[in-house]
Amino acid sequence: MQKRPRQTVALALTVFLWFGSLASAANAQTTNKGLPPGVLRANQELDRKFLEGHRVLDTDMIMGLFTKSPDIFFIGPTGVIYQGRDQVRQSIEKFFARVVTMTGVIDHVTYLPSGDGGVIAYGQVTYRRQLQGSAPDQRVVVWTDYRRKENGKWVIVFRHAHWPLASNSLPGATPPANGSAPQR
Repeated sequence: MQKRPRQTVALALTVFLWFGSLASAANAQTTNKGLPPGVLRANQELDRKFLEGHRVLDTDMIMGLFTKSPDIFFIGPTGVIYQGRDQVRQSIEKFFARVVTMTGVIDHVTYLPSGDGGVIAYGQVTYRRQLQGSAPDQRVVVWTDYRRKENGKWVIVFRHAHWPLASNSLPGATPPANGSAPQR
């Protein structure tokens, strides 16, 4: 008899932790500016999958989240513009080849409806990562992207990500001339 309650508690705890890990993107500080609940959930799931693709270093998983259109583009955190599926894929492959481990947590995200039925999302994610030959570090990335529904699936059409200057440890990174640092 004693074994049954212990198994039930273990099962309940496992389910709770599993759902909790799935909801890390959904539990970020979220601002919804008028999206229907189903659209909001689908876009939160897109964010969750994006983070998961980085965690498992899966280029195909990340590329599967983007539009199949040749108009795709990505502006990387260093400011380089990658246009078209081939360039975007190559940028991800090149980056993932340097990564040992990487996890991300969305700190905050805002979803805005666009006039054409798409969604504009912007927010901040904190990545904990280790690159080959480097000590583990943490990077804050601010992003903006445009998403739309294609063939019943929400996809990213473009993404712009960058490191705020205040947290950018790269040589030559300097805060704005007026001395004000970006708000976090």
